[in-house]
Amino acid sequence: MIAGVCSTRWRLVVVLLALVATVTAHAATAQGSPYIALDDPRLPMLELLIARGDVNDPSPQVRPLLQRTVVAALHTAAAHDSTGASARLVRELLRAWELPTAEAWWRVAPRGGVQAYTQGRRDLLAPGGVGNLQAYVDAAFTMSLGNFTASMRPAYEPSLRDDPDYHPYGSVGNLNYFRFVEAYATVQWKWGGIHLGQMSRNWGPVGMPGIPISDYGYPRTDLSFWVGNRTIRLEALVAPLSDGVTDSGAVVTRLFAAHRLQVRVRDNLDLAVWESSVSQRSGGAPDPTILNPLILMTFGRQFGIGDRRNAMLGGDATWRPIRQFRLEVQGAIDDWTFDPANPYPHRFGLGVVTAGPLAGGFAWRASYAMNSSLAYHTTNVNENFTDAGVGIGRNFIDNDQFSLSASVPVRDHWLVTPQLDLRRQGQGSINDPFPDATTAATTPTLFIGTRRDTWQATVGVSGEERGVAVTGQAGFQHVSNSGATEFVGRVQATIGFRLGGVLSH
Repeated sequence: MIAGVCSTRWRLVVVLLALVATVTAHAATAQGSPYIALDDPRLPMLELLIARGDVNDPSPQVRPLLQRTVVAALHTAAAHDSTGASARLVRELLRAWELPTAEAWWRVAPRGGVQAYTQGRRDLLAPGGVGNLQAYVDAAFTMSLGNFTASMRPAYEPSLRDDPDYHPYGSVGNLNYFRFVEAYATVQWKWGGIHLGQMSRNWGPVGMPGIPISDYGYPRTDLSFWVGNRTIRLEALVAPLSDGVTDSGAVVTRLFAAHRLQVRVRDNLDLAVWESSVSQRSGGAPDPTILNPLILMTFGRQFGIGDRRNAMLGGDATWRPIRQFRLEVQGAIDDWTFDPANPYPHRFGLGVVTAGPLAGGFAWRASYAMNSSLAYHTTNVNENFTDAGVGIGRNFIDNDQFSLSASVPVRDHWLVTPQLDLRRQGQGSINDPFPDATTAATTPTLFIGTRRDTWQATVGVSGEERGVAVTGQAGFQHVSNSGATEFVGRVQATIGFRLGGVLSH
């Protein structure tokens, strides 16, 4: 699969990007920075401060965040408020995330502990896999040399075998116990950056899987770049996917690409348009035209490019009309039927998140998400928005979900989050065969077959203090169809330390 991607044309693309990085790095003024991983136990505290309006979001609806941009936003917040409850949280995050001032530095952060879960699948609202108690060990290695930063975090994680959504490349002995949580190299300068490697990403509102890219599944290696600043930013990435197989048994190479243009219209309003696509080809690498962020593949055939992939078009909006209210909206059209003779229902996705401050340094969040019955897949299974059968963005279709939560900081190190969810799930699946024209005529836009209604009330906890880190969620789940109520939960607790230093010439 990798060999197919690394054709002569692809090697040329990589070489050109490396040349750009080399040339611009010498003239750059921005220091390199690692990213704040999406599983960092202190990240929910930052999202609390952003939801309250105490800290400006460095990159609305795009995660992970560069650590240096977060630190800059925290310093700005500290300058405006140095006495309130939120100010203590800001100072605590600055102590945890402040970067060395030296041009070259290194850091090692090992930790170990346990994972306990009632089911293997990480999404508690979607039953799958078996419950267990397993050990967990990882170690993060980070090095920064001027504008260049590299980070890798190998992990020993036996729970992977219990998760039906984990699909490693190959299956040999105990290799399924190990993975790289992240492994990337990045070059950054004042007006852009280049990234090669893997890390969990989410393009979408806080608290829900993004439609184009999400952290629902496990990270895959991608090549990406961005140009611009906080006012206007263009971002693009491409990632090889697991190989597909045609009806005749031929192996096909699959490729995922995404482009996103974001504009800060006002201080309180950010708008973005994005496109994602999956292309496939038997006997060679897919057409690298999909790398071009200035060509919208959705309308490609209108300009002589041809329709050689499955494309989806979407947009985001982040708006804070008043300090006490933040609104995030994401919508996507996978396919919209204008021809009345076309029997297929519309295919689309939607996400809405509202949030704001509460007294005592608390915050509230309410959200609604919907995925139509045939979203994210098509007549050619090799062009589905999946990797090894798991959604690249959202994994479950034919559903909607309401969520309501509050975030309560405790002792400036911990965040407690009571949450109530209702997911209404039809029988449609992202891996189901796409219906033919006859079946499509009777396929509803939402809720195929019998609908399953799941209520869930949980309490989440996240945070880190003196090397002890905990993330988890536990509570009770009730399925209306069967009347069954059961305890569900997932928690990870670790203890670790951090070493670091300056690299001298």
